[in-house]
Amino acid sequence: MKKIIHVNTTYGSALRTRSSVEQIAQSMNSTNEYLIDMLGVEEISRSAADELYNLKQSHTNVHIVHMTPFITNMLDIVTIGRFQPRKREHLNTDIVYCTDMESLREAFAQK
Repeated sequence: MKKIIHVNTTYGSALRTRSSVEQIAQSMNSTNEYLIDMLGVEEISRSAADELYNLKQSHTNVHIVHMTPFITNMLDIVTIGRFQPRKREHLNTDIVYCTDMESLREAFAQK
């Protein structure tokens, strides 16, 4: 049986959190086919896109439809990021230990 999940109905025009996508995943089972309908969803956070990627990888019975160019682009960024090593350009940083808010303020004032 094919089930349609209308994301906009539950989450509105922006999918902002990883837990939102986790809730969608928890409503699924392996016997049904699912269409995740993104009609009306204009924005997605990187973390929600990452979780949507995870959902798609773990559920072969899921298809995502009606994605805006922004959402498609964010999913592409997440997918590409999975296959590239992380770059950490600023590894030479000093660790500053602060014991209270005043020492934290002083540490920031020195930078």
